[in-house]
Amino acid sequence: SIVLAVSFLIPAFVCVRPFYESSAAQLRDAGLEVKKLTPSDALIVAADMGDPTIFYYAERKGWHFLEENAIYNGNPDDSEQAIENLERLRRRGTTHFVFTRNTFSWLQSYPEFAEYLLQNSTLIEATPEFRIYKLTVR
Repeated sequence: SIVLAVSFLIPAFVCVRPFYESSAAQLRDAGLEVKKLTPSDALIVAADMGDPTIFYYAERKGWHFLEENAIYNGNPDDSEQAIENLERLRRRGTTHFVFTRNTFSWLQSYPEFAEYLLQNSTLIEATPEFRIYKLTVR
């Protein structure tokens, strides 16, 4: 009976464990790093699935990516939409762009956008949890 109980407990633990991980930890860490690396008047764009945690810990203003009328607007349909959205935010003064682990895949899914970002920014911090880019001044 102990063997039977253990055979149920171990798989249950493995399946349930991810639900106890903090979903905001990577956003908190990214926000604290943005706070260290950017001037206090920096305007940031965060590919953060609409979660404001980065902005709170960074103590910076900015926008979620994608945004429409200052409201998170979901994932881009394609690279063109992502580039247009970032260009609009750059005209509004955006200085830095933050990706989190949950949005790293966008750089593969939207290759033209990834190339645009490579040509128009400098990667200033990269960890397994987040990437921070400084956008080039025009």
